[in-house]
Amino acid sequence: MTVQAATRRPRALDLATGVGAAYTTKLLAEAGWDVVKVEPGDGEPGRLRGGRWGGGEGGAFAFVNHGKRWVEGDVEIIEGLANAAEIVVGDFSVGGCAESGLDPALFQALEPRGAVVSVSPFGLTGPRSSWAASDLVVQAASGLMFLTGEYDQPPMQLPPYAAAMAGGVAAASAALAANRAARRDGRTRRVDVSMVEALAGHTYSQTSGYVSRGEVARREQRVKQGLRMVPASDRFVYCAPGAVATMDMKGVAVLLDEPRLAEDRFQTAEGRMQHYQEFLNLFVPPFQRQTAQEWFEQAERLHLTFALVQTVDDLFACPQLEARALMRSIPGPRGFDVRVPGRPFRLEGGPPEADRPWSEDPGEHTIEVLHEWLGSPGE
Repeated sequence: MTVQAATRRPRALDLATGVGAAYTTKLLAEAGWDVVKVEPGDGEPGRLRGGRWGGGEGGAFAFVNHGKRWVEGDVEIIEGLANAAEIVVGDFSVGGCAESGLDPALFQALEPRGAVVSVSPFGLTGPRSSWAASDLVVQAASGLMFLTGEYDQPPMQLPPYAAAMAGGVAAASAALAANRAARRDGRTRRVDVSMVEALAGHTYSQTSGYVSRGEVARREQRVKQGLRMVPASDRFVYCAPGAVATMDMKGVAVLLDEPRLAEDRFQTAEGRMQHYQEFLNLFVPPFQRQTAQEWFEQAERLHLTFALVQTVDDLFACPQLEARALMRSIPGPRGFDVRVPGRPFRLEGGPPEADRPWSEDPGEHTIEVLHEWLGSPGE
């Protein structure tokens, strides 16, 4: 083995056309991997996918694809690059291959050193494996959406790409584990990740009741409104001692300067429920006197469990995230920088964050990648 081969960065080949598989390789790039993305010459649809608000284009594409190099190539080039890589990632489901133009048989045919990873809505087997699915479809199928919102209202959609990114996190973890195993025995692993299954894991807190008692969890009752997410003068503050919490209200009575909240009838969840309207009238209006930040700081001094409900604007100016240098600017569509979260982990002694901007030319790095990975000039 040459010194260059021994010290080169591990390689991942990205065949993604969606967010799930692309987020998988983004995480690998942030961990120091050399990630090469194969894309059609006219680009994948995600490049110009508009945002729901503001007329934005390509922001999600920039977020999941910076730190990578771009190659145009046919099946022969894909197979060659796969053989030179440790990990290959894509959506090898029927629907995913139809969008990317890949042959589903490549999942079994490609032979990277470590693993071939498929990140798809329902996985590669089972009666729903060939279903077409948006992120909203996956959220609904996972069971998690059933638990969101008020009990008498329709289920609420989670943030865009929640299912895809959950699948990407699971796939990146599985890919690293599979690659480690392959280094021991030299056998390529096949990793099949279902976004539905990755997101369904978030319902774990509800499964024990179903298994032991057959109880089906429901969305929150409306009676909780105004008791946990309380409107302050500017925005909402989360207050743990609501109608169903077991803790008493004596500390909150001091915080709000409302001694009636310290009466015995309000010190249990049952008592607050029995006197709900009176409790609501005493508990909610005082919060209008100050901002959420002011209530949060006062609650901290009294050792009460409060939390700020941060808006997106708050998130981008959050002093905690600023101190940890999470937010970063990367070149975005049409020459505009995009401020996005960086890698969601800290890696002591590891490589720096991936700083390569996403390419506006799908074939920008074809020649250099073919030369480095295959020893070919790419001509």
